[in-house]
Amino acid sequence: MLQNGKDVVFSDHGPVWASLRRVAHSAVRKLAVSEKLSDLVDDVVNETVETMIKNEGIGKPFNPKTYIYMSVINIIASSAFGKRYSFEDKELKFYEESFEYFRANSNKLALTDRVLILKPLYANVVNKTIQTMKGLSMNVKNKYLDRLKVHSKGEIHDFCDALIEAKEEAIADEKESASAFTDVNLSLVIMDLFLAGVDTTQYTMRWIILLMANNIEMQLRMRHEINDIIGDRVADNHHKNNCHYVNAFIAETLRYKGVAPLGVPHVALSDYQLDNYHIKEDTFVFGNLLAITRDPNLWSKPDVFSPNRFLDKDNKYMSALPGFTPFGIGRRICLGEKLALADLFYITVRLLKSTPDYVFALPSG
Repeated sequence: MLQNGKDVVFSDHGPVWASLRRVAHSAVRKLAVSEKLSDLVDDVVNETVETMIKNEGIGKPFNPKTYIYMSVINIIASSAFGKRYSFEDKELKFYEESFEYFRANSNKLALTDRVLILKPLYANVVNKTIQTMKGLSMNVKNKYLDRLKVHSKGEIHDFCDALIEAKEEAIADEKESASAFTDVNLSLVIMDLFLAGVDTTQYTMRWIILLMANNIEMQLRMRHEINDIIGDRVADNHHKNNCHYVNAFIAETLRYKGVAPLGVPHVALSDYQLDNYHIKEDTFVFGNLLAITRDPNLWSKPDVFSPNRFLDKDNKYMSALPGFTPFGIGRRICLGEKLALADLFYITVRLLKSTPDYVFALPSG
């Protein structure tokens, strides 16, 4: 809405987009397999569970939404620009309220984009969204500029450092890509990671908790696997590759309740004929990802939640099933896919490890 094509998600395909995406993708992949991430998630989630139990007690129904946000925002903010918040922090509350507003009004915003006659009807929603997005953009830009002032060459603590390092290397080597690494571009790339990372991760974690509560046997199977594979240790990338049922449960959650049913909008760069449809240049095109992940030709009983569909005959996790497209496909596949999957795994594991004497369950009646 406000990026003007200077970020990774919405910029036109070309040299600038390719340079930004290549650097951002490399930084995200390194972060996803780092011990720093697993240690961070372990600490954040454990602290959140302690706060949750202290505030809510045991055996009483409550809405975990705020606690999920507390964990996810702290994890993504720490990964993106090294910021950690207390539960009462006003900035944390600002983030939570902003993301909730975007999600609550996403359908109205989508309608005004596609049915222009409805814009006056939702003018207040559009205006508030623009102002909220401006506030978030300025907030993240200031985080980036503050880090730029104190960044030390060779020291990479988070995504922000990785982008600054890539910028300085490109300038020093006089690479053509150096022109892509402007402060505006890089701050918006961080914004991409922060916005998409928080929203998709918190939304998926809500469903993971609900589906665990609604399928106690599956929850217990995950707990047993975690105890057998990880025990008292902090989960790492090696454990992630060996907790097959936990991965299958997370993957099935993403298939069953996709975080972005239509993905992000694409645009036709020229007139194009697709079967009987003529698509004109500059037409917005959306991929119906939900139709793929619920296609009965690809998935047996697609409306049934079944993690076992992601396990082979030896109960090993299968990640590359045809039709598993929750993060999109092609060159525009979600930049943070690897980081999101790592975050979801580590959060789920720590959540279950921090509650060994309890189960997540729905209230009776």
